[in-house]
Amino acid sequence: MKPQHIFLLFALLTMSCKDKPKPVVTAVPRPTVSADGNTIAFPDAKMIEPFTTQPAQSQAMRTDVSAPGHVAAMVLRSVENPAERLVLFDDPSLSNNYTAILQHRINIQTQRGNLDRVRDLQAHGAASGKEVIEAETQLANEQAAIITDEATLKLAGFDPAALRRAKPNSILVVCEVPENQLEGIRSGLPCVLNFAAFPNERFAGRIDDVNDYVDNTTRQIKLRIGVSNPDGRLKAGMFATVKFGVADGQQMAVSRDAIVTVQGRDYVFVKTAPQTIERRTVQLGQQRENKVVVLGGLRQNDAVVTDNVLQLKGLSFGY
Repeated sequence: MKPQHIFLLFALLTMSCKDKPKPVVTAVPRPTVSADGNTIAFPDAKMIEPFTTQPAQSQAMRTDVSAPGHVAAMVLRSVENPAERLVLFDDPSLSNNYTAILQHRINIQTQRGNLDRVRDLQAHGAASGKEVIEAETQLANEQAAIITDEATLKLAGFDPAALRRAKPNSILVVCEVPENQLEGIRSGLPCVLNFAAFPNERFAGRIDDVNDYVDNTTRQIKLRIGVSNPDGRLKAGMFATVKFGVADGQQMAVSRDAIVTVQGRDYVFVKTAPQTIERRTVQLGQQRENKVVVLGGLRQNDAVVTDNVLQLKGLSFGY
């Protein structure tokens, strides 16, 4: 090829390169996440397709409730006074409260008798009004004192009147359940106990009382459970796991794959619009097979995301 032909070809190639347009680089569309991470908006319907949903619906669930407990007291028959119960608490301060209640009851009976006597004397002119007032004050003081000790026992899960009626040769187990699991738990409900000291045995019990007090910090409610202990093997202070009878009911449930947990809190993601997903905080109950009971945070037929939830977790929480 002649030199002039080579030069001409090079010039043509150079001109063609200059005329060729450069490719336009477009940004890949990304979801828009709100500042608090609660809302994720997708730019098109195609991008939200992988996040399939299932409706949150109430369904019949069988729920076993279990809770840790301990033998808080042993009940024996008093040798000196068979009509009274000897109660051995695992907490010595409660023993003092119970003993004080018994003494206050005796004092109240004594003071009532004394008041009746003084009033009778006053009616016959043998006692003054001042003596009646003093007798009334002494009775009122004893009645006020017993209330304090009764309240202390109540907060610990014991009813003083029930303690006096408790069956000898039995134990009293105290356990706590969250207030959101209280539905269906009632006095008289049978339960099964497994003690750490006897791991291969099961003991039958029954809920004697559901406390009237909810702990402000833990939101737990104490239950008192009576268990027969004829051979005395079960001792005050022993630990146990309490399992309550199966409760049937309609409860909201979602797939366990829908749940994410971050820093001790549980969340699900709900599709609220064709291209929008929201994060919801939920309160969970028991798990049955692949379903988890949702005690709060969802409404009937909410579209809960069940697939690719970890991707939403990363978008919502920034990791």
